[in-house]
Amino acid sequence: MLFPSTPRIAFHSLTVRLLSSVLLFSVCVTLILTVVQLYLEYRHDVSDLELRLDQIGKTNLDSLAERLWALDENQLRLQLTGILRLPDMRAVEVREASNTGNPLVIRLGERSASSTITREYPLLYNAQGQNTRIGTLYVQATLVDLRRRLVHTGWTIFLNQAAEIFLVSLFIVYIFHKQITRHLFAIATFAASYRISDPSPPLQLRRPTRRHEDELQRVVTAFNILSDNLQAAYRSLNDINEQLSRDVAARRQTEAVLREREARIRRLIDADIIGIFLWDIEGLIFEANDAFLLMVGYDRGDLVSGRLRWTDLTPPEWRERDAQQWVAELKMTGRMQPMEKEYLRKDGSRVPVLIGSASFEESANQGVAFVLDLTERKRAEEALREAQANLARVARVTTMGELTASLAHELNQPIAAAVVNAYTCLQWLGRKQPDLEEARAAATRIVGNGKLAGELITRIRSQFEKTAVKREAVDVNEVIREMIALLRSEVMRHNISIRVELADDLPQIIGDRVQLQQVAMNLIMNSIDAMKGVDGLRELIIKSRRPENEHLIVSVSDTGIGLPSQQTEQIFNAFFTTKPHGTGMGLRISRSIVEAHGGRLWASANDGRGATFYFTLPTQTTHTTSVTAA
Repeated sequence: MLFPSTPRIAFHSLTVRLLSSVLLFSVCVTLILTVVQLYLEYRHDVSDLELRLDQIGKTNLDSLAERLWALDENQLRLQLTGILRLPDMRAVEVREASNTGNPLVIRLGERSASSTITREYPLLYNAQGQNTRIGTLYVQATLVDLRRRLVHTGWTIFLNQAAEIFLVSLFIVYIFHKQITRHLFAIATFAASYRISDPSPPLQLRRPTRRHEDELQRVVTAFNILSDNLQAAYRSLNDINEQLSRDVAARRQTEAVLREREARIRRLIDADIIGIFLWDIEGLIFEANDAFLLMVGYDRGDLVSGRLRWTDLTPPEWRERDAQQWVAELKMTGRMQPMEKEYLRKDGSRVPVLIGSASFEESANQGVAFVLDLTERKRAEEALREAQANLARVARVTTMGELTASLAHELNQPIAAAVVNAYTCLQWLGRKQPDLEEARAAATRIVGNGKLAGELITRIRSQFEKTAVKREAVDVNEVIREMIALLRSEVMRHNISIRVELADDLPQIIGDRVQLQQVAMNLIMNSIDAMKGVDGLRELIIKSRRPENEHLIVSVSDTGIGLPSQQTEQIFNAFFTTKPHGTGMGLRISRSIVEAHGGRLWASANDGRGATFYFTLPTQTTHTTSVTAA
């Protein structure tokens, strides 16, 4: 089908827009180039003017100074008139440098406050071999004529370029219309009259046949191919309609299945087995079952009004963690692994919960959360911790009971020493001339013996007291020394040598002193028990080492009977013991205490006889687990 190729050019046509764009671009380029050219000419003219002023200073100063020295006013005026006649000179003035009230001033021309260049030259006269300033030459040049010339030049350049640009643009528009625009109108007319139910003949343009296919011919070919494709699509439309009918029937069946599944899910939510709520990533809870509402103390009116938000239920210390971990994990993976946290109830109290969540596939900003109330479990855990603490206290009391004889011997030594020193003090005081220095020394020893006994009693009593866990800065070396002093008699009674290698400047840890004393005492007593029936060398080695990976390490080694074969981990189980009268709880309790402090306790067999127990403690612990002290 052939279409006319000479349509009327409308104001909003592509040709007019092309002409406007070409003109606008050309005008902008012309303006920029004109401004650049004018600026360069302006800088050149200003440079010439400044050079002229410099030349005035070089050629006229000496003669002006001689005439000013001679006070030859006529010659000064003639020379100033010559300077004023130079191009672009506006005013010139000679002023005598005189201390009198009436100096000589000769001024020609009129000064201006703007668009000027002003120079000031000193007039020097050589009198008796010395240059003396006798006056000043002022020269003012104007830029008005220079700028006027530049404006005239600018208009001339702009008008010439504008005429040339307009003519070239008209020629470009004519060529564009003849080669492209009129054929685009023909293509548009074909597309507008095309009817898929009444196919038209293939599209053809009124123009000479081209040897090589150009862009317009490619468009025509594409339209004809599109027409053929549309016809093929129209012929297959009936088959598609039949397939759609079958798809609609299948969709109705799927919707029925989905409605039934949704009803089952709704029954699960309404069953109130666990707390369930639907959330929005911004914090809104827009649906929840009664189990969750009862858990947090809200009612359905709060839910409907939009006052129930999971961000408000979250305590302040959990919000940053939720934003960094929970929300980030949901956005990345679409689900959140179950985690323990707390919610704020409506009355301000807190409820511990276990929560897991998943986002909906169609929207990552919404999802469902499943919440389990952990209140009863937390109560059971607290009861278990209290029972473990009581058991630990019983273990300490039992151990202290086994050490009664040794502790009595330890107490007897400072008390006996105090009695001897008191008797000595009385003897020094009972002389005819009392020796006060010796008596004072004996009294000082009595005080030291009393302090030693008091410290020993304090250590013993701390093992029997039932107090809350007290987290404080603890010197581990000091704890080891206290337990060695407490158990020294027991060590000596079994003919055991003790070697202590404690690291200098060992950093303190944050923990409970009494619990750490119990760990040290338990490990030392186990080593003593392991060496009681051993012949030969009996040596107890206690070491502390500086931190590795922010954990200091303590080791207790002995030359006893060693560990049961293949049972280095089983000895830490509750009620497992290798002693005839052991309870099997000492190592279990010691490991619980060390782990509660963020450390680790383990054992290994020595190369020869005996075993070594190690435990680590963090120097800067962030472990928040608390254990009630026995």
